[in-house]
Amino acid sequence: MNDTSDLTQTVSAAIKPSTGLDVLSRFEISCLMDASDSGLHSLFRKCSLAVLSSGSAVDNCEELLSLYPTFDIQMSELNQGIQLEVTDGPATAFIDGVLIEGIRQHLYAVLRDILYLREPSGDHPSHEIFYRLRHANALLPGAKPNTAVCWGGHAISTEEYNYTKEIGYYLGLRGIDICTGCGAGAMKGPMKGAAIAHAKQRHTSGRYIGLTEPGIIAAEAPNAIVNELLVMPDIEKRLEAFIRLGHVLIIFPGGVGTMEELLFILGVLASQRIRMSSSLFFSAALSRQKITLTVSPHFWR
Repeated sequence: MNDTSDLTQTVSAAIKPSTGLDVLSRFEISCLMDASDSGLHSLFRKCSLAVLSSGSAVDNCEELLSLYPTFDIQMSELNQGIQLEVTDGPATAFIDGVLIEGIRQHLYAVLRDILYLREPSGDHPSHEIFYRLRHANALLPGAKPNTAVCWGGHAISTEEYNYTKEIGYYLGLRGIDICTGCGAGAMKGPMKGAAIAHAKQRHTSGRYIGLTEPGIIAAEAPNAIVNELLVMPDIEKRLEAFIRLGHVLIIFPGGVGTMEELLFILGVLASQRIRMSSSLFFSAALSRQKITLTVSPHFWR
């Protein structure tokens, strides 16, 4: 992890698109340009800087912006698509002047979710969630249900982090994919454990899905293991997206955000309009209470 003393050098570069936005129609390019010139550019700039600063000890958006006051990101046309022009971005995101591939994919995921898929769905929030998940290829029809959603805090102790990593490891040995809030701590531990287990099993198609939203992406910037990043419009849609994607829910130690997630799923379980099979497991460990919640959702029926 980098400290603030490392966050002084900057790099300017043109970044070519990742798969999915490399071929666009003239209309789509025009819409993207219009969006970047609107009030959305400020939001896109903030989220892009958070992604480029992944791994930094700084977890405050305003502090990041003060560290890089001249940072900017613009779009320009490139053949049948667009490319991003980064000005004075964090040098830690580049190697030999080239953007690290995982960060490049995260950056274009931010572009896709904030500018490309910016139209709201009005009175149909669940439709918007489905539309965004489908457009990001997060829904795999016909695939075996094997995604574990792990909730927990980003500021946890080493002991708690090792525990989350161990759980992820044993999930990974069974070919289970991981979905978290994409940040550090209890969001990174299960992914890291699963990644090691997937490597042992020579499982090359492991999915490490990170769900975030603009209000928290700076505090919980995507960790390096995330290979599918989705930026939902707000916290409520992010919570529902977790349930749409997950087949098992595991709740690790955390703070008020984790408690909000727990209360959300309890509210879902209490609803008579949603059919779900569920089990609740509570176990005390040391001086804290660990809560593990397993849920098998069937939302799309």
